[in-house]
Amino acid sequence: MDKVTTLDLGERLTNAGLLTGPQLELARREQRLRGHPLSKVVVDLGLVDPEKVAEFLASQTATERISLGKLALEQAVVDLLPRALAREHRLIPIAQENGSLILAMADPYDIRAIDRVRQITGLELRIVAATEQDILDQLDRLDAHAENIQESIDQIIANREQDARVYGPPSSELVEARDAEESDAPTVALVGQIIKRAVERGASDIHFEPEARLMRIRFRIDGVLQPDVLIPRAVMPLVSARLKVMAELDVSESRVPQDGRASVMVGRRTYHLRVSSLPTAYGESVVLRILSTSSQFLQLARLGMAADTEDAIRAALDRPFGVLVVTGPTGSGKSTTLYAALREVCTGERSVFTLEDPIEYRMQGVRQTQIREEVGLTFSAGLRSLLRQDPDVMLIGETRDTETAQLMVRAALTGHLVFTTLHTNNAAGAIPRLLDMDVEPYLLPDSLIGVLAQRLVRRLCPECQEEVADAEGVFEELQLPRPREGNGHPLKLWQAGGCAKCGGAGFHGRQGIFELMMLDGRFHKPIVQRAGAPEYARLSREAGMRTMFEDGIRQSTLGVTTVQEVLRVTRCASE
Repeated sequence: MDKVTTLDLGERLTNAGLLTGPQLELARREQRLRGHPLSKVVVDLGLVDPEKVAEFLASQTATERISLGKLALEQAVVDLLPRALAREHRLIPIAQENGSLILAMADPYDIRAIDRVRQITGLELRIVAATEQDILDQLDRLDAHAENIQESIDQIIANREQDARVYGPPSSELVEARDAEESDAPTVALVGQIIKRAVERGASDIHFEPEARLMRIRFRIDGVLQPDVLIPRAVMPLVSARLKVMAELDVSESRVPQDGRASVMVGRRTYHLRVSSLPTAYGESVVLRILSTSSQFLQLARLGMAADTEDAIRAALDRPFGVLVVTGPTGSGKSTTLYAALREVCTGERSVFTLEDPIEYRMQGVRQTQIREEVGLTFSAGLRSLLRQDPDVMLIGETRDTETAQLMVRAALTGHLVFTTLHTNNAAGAIPRLLDMDVEPYLLPDSLIGVLAQRLVRRLCPECQEEVADAEGVFEELQLPRPREGNGHPLKLWQAGGCAKCGGAGFHGRQGIFELMMLDGRFHKPIVQRAGAPEYARLSREAGMRTMFEDGIRQSTLGVTTVQEVLRVTRCASE
């Protein structure tokens, strides 16, 4: 690796379009004050996304770029270096291969650190690039003492028994109010351990489900609920009360549903929680939606779209005005797609705003507004104000009502590019939905660019996936159409196996499947005549639209997922 000066790095960042001249000047001034590497300073100041910095450094130093998020590291390998050195230089050993040490670094240009590691270990090094956040999170995880959920439960029960001996059994009217005290350290620790466990397993939701004799905890991982720990009934009201305290809900009220928000720190990252409580026969059911605020946005190229779909989306993003709608049920990855689209258009030459409920990710260069209906800041009210902020691009988190739909369409017609979401089963269903919201039919053909419908399927674990022996037989048995891309080639399918990496599930992570309906002149007459969704689907198919089901089958023949998984998530999406 060639030695590269800090000044040279700054110039390279500027030449790559990651920094402007004034930003580089600010970063250098701050670097002189702090004495930190420039790569760290630009991230700390929020000038460049840390993922972009890691990718840039990897490309410039010809090193591999990796994510440490779910990587299992051996303690013995990490202990080859003093922890103080690892934290000072933002690096971590991740493996040993053929006598060489694989070293993840936030700044592969840090030659002094590389020389020190060589001196200490006496090993040849293979450098890979990772974000500073990933490295520090892994170091924190390795340094933390193992937290035992069962110990916390035992401590809570012991405390309750002691209270009962001293004060007598609490009355039913006061039990939750007493249990809500934040001084109850074991309860606080127990809830924190459950949330941390869910985050580390990659869960999107945590379900606290009361039953007659216990509370069942389940995590939604890759779209499927998986059982975790069981909590005794005696502990159940304390856990519910603690969750309500975190979300600033009324602890004394358990007869009506309540919704709130909370923020927690896991490692060095902040996670926002959407908290929902619902009375049931055995107590309050509480569900936590986990939202990370880290800026780990995907790029369009990494969403798994077919090449023609991705090209059409990019063409839509280059349009100066119009509406692009993303549809799908809750949890279908709409936000991820929209943020990937925003990342493409946020080049510094456009004014970009969002209205969201809640703000799920923080994006540099984008002005994001949280909807607060309790004070009158609704999507429609926010959109009216937003139009006076001289926007070029707007993201409307969800089109829920008539006024928002009408304002959005008129904003597109007056020269703005608008992204939004709808809840429809497929792409064709978006047009009747907008017409039902009293959008004038004659305005829609000139404002609506296209509709992208999507679902998420589980990805096969690459370590244990198995090829299906008779793929042709599976297609014949299920009467499946051959994918267009597979014509003239032997069909291949894969199925889930099961290994330690995926916890025996056979799947690891999720992948989008898409259908894109782009509007053209043929849609004008049917829209004005208020035709039904089948007519728009027919026109789209004539233009070559691939349905979500067909896209899923395409991905199953590529070894991304299974046919059964595609059928599971597309069964309700009428074609």
